[in-house]
Amino acid sequence: MRKMFISFFLCSLFNVIVSAQAYLNTILERLEYIQSASYIDLKEAWEPGDTEPVYATPFYMEEYRNPSDTVIGSSYLSWDSVGKRRFEGGYDGTVSASMFHEEKGIVIDDFSIPRAPFRLVSPPFFNYAESIIRYLLGTTDSLTREIKETEEIYYVKMTIHEENQIEFFGKPCRIPTPPFYMEPTSIYELWVDKLTGLPYKVRREMSHSISTNTVSEVKLNGLDPAAFNLYDCFPTDYEIRMYGQKKRSTSALEGKKAPDWQLADTTGRLVSLSGLRGKIILLNLTGIGCGPCHAAIPFLNTLKGRFPNDLDVVAIDTWGRKQSSIRNYIRHNAIRYLFLEGTPNIAKAYQTGGAAPYFFLLDENRVVRKMFFGYKVGESDKEIIRVIEALLR
Repeated sequence: MRKMFISFFLCSLFNVIVSAQAYLNTILERLEYIQSASYIDLKEAWEPGDTEPVYATPFYMEEYRNPSDTVIGSSYLSWDSVGKRRFEGGYDGTVSASMFHEEKGIVIDDFSIPRAPFRLVSPPFFNYAESIIRYLLGTTDSLTREIKETEEIYYVKMTIHEENQIEFFGKPCRIPTPPFYMEPTSIYELWVDKLTGLPYKVRREMSHSISTNTVSEVKLNGLDPAAFNLYDCFPTDYEIRMYGQKKRSTSALEGKKAPDWQLADTTGRLVSLSGLRGKIILLNLTGIGCGPCHAAIPFLNTLKGRFPNDLDVVAIDTWGRKQSSIRNYIRHNAIRYLFLEGTPNIAKAYQTGGAAPYFFLLDENRVVRKMFFGYKVGESDKEIIRVIEALLR
């Protein structure tokens, strides 16, 4: 009797696995059928420990299958979600474009300056879902998967147990070990509408960040690929520059008095630049969710101890994060320096265009003596310390 039960259990388990495999193949076939799509994509993101998203922004997307692109196999255009009033960016298989509306600028990345072992292109929703399912069906990596069913949806969860986190930029990409510890487990969840047989939500969870994409108002195969032109979407009065090209305004503040500000800390207390007492101020304009900004935290934590009587370190979030997110970010990363909630005027006053991280070294008269953009572990540390020591002589 016991042998019969075990045999029945193994047979049932085999049938469940085969059924799940067949259904995943069906979803993949439906995704492969999509040549173009338009939809509203609600993008949300959380830092670990957040109880509410640091942002929840809807975009109107046009997605095109692009077999000539060997990176992700798609092209896309993105606008604000209401009436396509403002173009936000896109990718045509050769270059990507990002809009900086505050300064009426467009940054074109032709990927000639490598930033990773793979091309950093955020894939559009259906391309993203297709890549995840294709990996799930074909990988030999160590993973566990779970499939559940309700009357209206199928739920698919994949937990990847590898030495490196895996992200999907068309193909699965193993993320190089960062300068700060990140637990390597990668989790992906998909929600599939039974009526259409297509995913409508993808959730990605890493130890350092969580994000979801949820699509609605989906229209399939109604766009003309021949009409796709990334450059036609650019506002005519915007300045175009290549990624890595130095902005004309980059050093405009050096030698001038730093714009004053009064901002709230995590307790609601107002702090002003003019009220700080340090002989030198290292002002870090940062963004919660920015990788290089995150990488700079251990270095910034050491500076006050190295220059206890002469230096104040102040970080200002310029990406519009909520106070709850800032408090969680400080706690999760054990930040030991002053961290303030920014306003839209900060990025404008310091001419960063919303990019991060920026570092401004201010002398005792609050004159900007040196500005640094970006952060590289070790290299940036030495450059910043060298200028601090020179100012203290």
